[in-house]
Amino acid sequence: MAAFMSEYRVGSLREGPRAELIGGKVATRERPDAAHTASVLALEDRLRELRLAEEGVMVVRSPPVRLGPTDLLRPDLALLVDAETSAGRYHTARDGSKQAVVAGVGGSFDPPAILLAVEVSRGRASLEQRLPLYAAAGIRELWLLDLRRGWTEALRSPWRGLYRSRTLWYPGERVPIVSLAGVMVEPLLAS
Repeated sequence: MAAFMSEYRVGSLREGPRAELIGGKVATRERPDAAHTASVLALEDRLRELRLAEEGVMVVRSPPVRLGPTDLLRPDLALLVDAETSAGRYHTARDGSKQAVVAGVGGSFDPPAILLAVEVSRGRASLEQRLPLYAAAGIRELWLLDLRRGWTEALRSPWRGLYRSRTLWYPGERVPIVSLAGVMVEPLLAS
């Protein structure tokens, strides 16, 4: 992990900036198409309009997220606790408990800092490998934007490498962000 992050920071990875680490092996994500990029940028804009930075929450595109000693994924978009502006380097969860925000290895982010991860679906095969990693690491909420089918799948309540809650949301529906009480956003706009 440390060698991977060191090469990543100086830009010397042969696999390029979209490289990830899965099971200790370097993997490269396929280049996003125009629809994929447009959906990520549109959701990023809608999240920024919510002015979450005032609450110590950052909206970050493709952040490196360290999920374990041999796994580092880059979700398309994520909401992260801003450790520098969060009082006492803790985030208060919805249930009132305090969760430490810890900086990851070499500029990566550790799971407690992730309030929401968003992935644009690239097909079920790639997700079958990624979903258990997110759940096992305790990523509280993961949204899968399925552009082909036209819905958002919200996965919540990670437990033993699986998500116990799965809800489908259709274009135009506002989806609540569980870690941010009262905050809702439309991941996919109605046509």
